[in-house]
Amino acid sequence: MGMITKGILRNRMFALATIAGAIAFFVYDLVYDALFEDAFPSYHFFIELLVFIAVSAALLIGISDLVRLRSRLSREEQRNDMFSRALAQSIDLQMDEWKMTPSEKEVAWFIIKGYRFSEIAHARGVKATTSRLQATSIYAKAGVSGRSEFVAEIIQALMESIPEDNRSKDMTSPTEPELH
Repeated sequence: MGMITKGILRNRMFALATIAGAIAFFVYDLVYDALFEDAFPSYHFFIELLVFIAVSAALLIGISDLVRLRSRLSREEQRNDMFSRALAQSIDLQMDEWKMTPSEKEVAWFIIKGYRFSEIAHARGVKATTSRLQATSIYAKAGVSGRSEFVAEIIQALMESIPEDNRSKDMTSPTEPELH
């Protein structure tokens, strides 16, 4: 199942509120018909009662589904948070292996996130040339020649840490063709 969004939950809650409104109308109509219209033993009354029961059941099922969806959304958010923290920790360890300074790490994170040097400089309160010089130092420590190679090196290091049995066949290195 794809990621459950809060928008979907809002839509479901609106739908359930609409059903609850219909139930309130049916309760009013059934009570009015029974007390003031003397419609209690009629087919009309029993059909409305059956629809009321069906709509009430739909509301209960919808509420149950909504509770499960909210629980799953919470679990997914916790799981994503855990994975994000593990990913950041792994990248930080790689930067530590490259012996980056704290300011180089900060610039490296901006580079990984795709910021331009002018944006990095503005965010850090330094000149763009300072950010470029730090990036050059970062690239040298990582043994790469530029931004795209740096990000690729980070990704490659992460991919190598995935156990072989968890990689899809498309991600593993191709095997030599069989010779006949």
